[in-house]
This record gives sequence, structure tokens and C-alpha cells, in this order.
Amino acid sequence: MKTDIFIVTYAKDFPWLKCCLRSIQKFARGFSEIHILVPTQDVEALGTLVNPGSFWDDLKPGDPRAYIHLHSENDWPDKGMVWHMNQIMHADQWCPTADFIAHIDADCIFTHPVTPETYILSGKPILRFENFAFMGKRNPNVLNWQRCTEACLPFPVHYETMRCHPGVFHRDLYAEARHQMEFKTGKPVPEYIRSCRNEYPQTFCEFVTLGNVAMHLFPFLYHMVEQINDLPAPPNYLQQFWSHGPIDQPQDIWVNGKQKLVVPLEMIREYGLT
Repeated sequence: MKTDIFIVTYAKDFPWLKCCLRSIQKFARGFSEIHILVPTQDVEALGTLVNPGSFWDDLKPGDPRAYIHLHSENDWPDKGMVWHMNQIMHADQWCPTADFIAHIDADCIFTHPVTPETYILSGKPILRFENFAFMGKRNPNVLNWQRCTEACLPFPVHYETMRCHPGVFHRDLYAEARHQMEFKTGKPVPEYIRSCRNEYPQTFCEFVTLGNVAMHLFPFLYHMVEQINDLPAPPNYLQQFWSHGPIDQPQDIWVNGKQKLVVPLEMIREYGLT
């Protein structure tokens, strides 16, 4: 079974992407292909950062070999965030031979040796969730994701499924999620997503949409983990930063289940990724 990594990003986040790719090279084994998608105008800059082809430069006999594919598409002027979400909803088309697709963002780094089996237990991807009824008491803002997801799916949405990276899904989920959206909204998925608010809080959420379709229609295909109070269980060994802030300035982010003030670049250096 093939598991591909899919990253959608743009030129502003390329300093983060460089560290992300170094973490994949250092810690990730067993993934089949890495797909990086950027807006067309950023292709040249991406090409100076990474070349397509075999990723490892320290292969030993029997090591798995990941292959990098670079993709581009015209983005939507002044709609970059929802354009990004639309690409996530079509990940099966960008990763055409994958059985499972692992999503990470450019501002993420692996912090420990991982394989697809870190995130897929006995053939079932780990799907972390928390009930909106409980999570909304801690943070009412998350109820926005419940409302906007119910607006595009034809069934009640009870669960926040955007708990941490990586999100890993069966390839067949994407087509079914698009079908469910089109049934509810009466519009093609790109048209609907493009009509949504681009600024925070957006009026579409790709990972809550995918997660709730998985939980509603395919619960038998996923290893469900109820994640309470933002504690990752089991460990995901992936640290996410906040790329809207400077890489060399302090950020108040979640680290190993606790909120901490850290300088991303310092942590990245601790893992030998600069």
C-alpha cells in the first residue's frame, strides 16, 4: 500500500518548506512519493529550492526511496487560502497512485523517526476528533468550523477533526466528500469553495469536511482517537509552527500537548534541520 505526502504551499512559506523537507529527509521513511503544489507564479522560486526526483542522498541498500513531484496551478486572485483548501479537496487527483495521502503544511517538521505505520494502524489511518459540544465550551471560536461544514454537507456535523497534522486519509474519501458537497450545495466543489470567505474565519474548512465525511460514512476504515484538551494521543511526532509569524521570533504554540513560547528557528536548529 502506497502512502504519499502532499504539501500545498506558496513562495512566502518557502523558508519553512526548506526545513520541512529536511525533516522528511532526516526522519521519514517508507513514504512513496512527495507531492508539492504551488501557484504557477511560484514555480521558478520552488525550482531553486528543490529539484524533482529521488529525494534521499544517503541511501543504503534496502532503504525506501521517496520521489518528489512538483506541481503548479493558477491560483485565485485574493483567494489564496480557499484556493489552498480546494487543492486539499482534490488531493486524490494530485496523488494519482497513492492508497493513502498524508497532509502536512510547509510550517511543520518531523521530530522523530516515522513511517506510514506511525499514522496508519493495521491499515486504518488515525483520525483524531473532539466533539464540538465539548470543545466549544473551551473555545467558542471553533464552532465556526462546525457551522461552515454543516453548510456544505447533507448531515449534522458533530466533530472537530482538524486536531493536528498529519491528516491521513484513504484516497476514495476525496471523491465521496466532493459528491456530498455537491449534493448539499448544488454547485461544483471549486465554485462553492471559491465563493467562501478567504479571510479568517473562513467559511469553509477542508479538514473538518473530510474528517466528518470519513466518520459519517466510513468509520470502519479509520482508527478513531478521541483527543481531549488538545493532547495528541498517540504521539504524532510532527511539530507545527505558525507561518504567518516570523521564523526567528517567539510564537505561543502547542508543543507536545502543552502551550509554550518558542522561537521556531531555535527549535528547528535543535533537530539539526537548518
